[in-house]
Amino acid sequence: MCCIVAKVVQCSQDLVAFLRVKTAKRQPTLDLHGYKTDEVFDAVEEFLRKHQNEHSVRIMPGKGTGKVKAVVADYLKKANYPWSHEKLPNGQMNDGVMIVYMQ
Repeated sequence: MCCIVAKVVQCSQDLVAFLRVKTAKRQPTLDLHGYKTDEVFDAVEEFLRKHQNEHSVRIMPGKGTGKVKAVVADYLKKANYPWSHEKLPNGQMNDGVMIVYMQ
């Protein structure tokens, strides 16, 4: 009986993690991989304007050299958008994805 309960609990935890990932994928996302720093400002501005009525959006500058992420962070700071790094199902922070809170 104990083994069955343990398997049900594990399945429940796996389902919760899966649903978090599926929910995140439905969140509007701007993938900036491959963008040059001089292309980022306009892309972010247009994306945020397009999704201004969302609760939050994801911007993926990636990790790389950090130059694209720095441009995005600077834009968000100047435009007064609160943001944080994405939290993974295992509780760790994903430095390559920024969650921007729109409202």
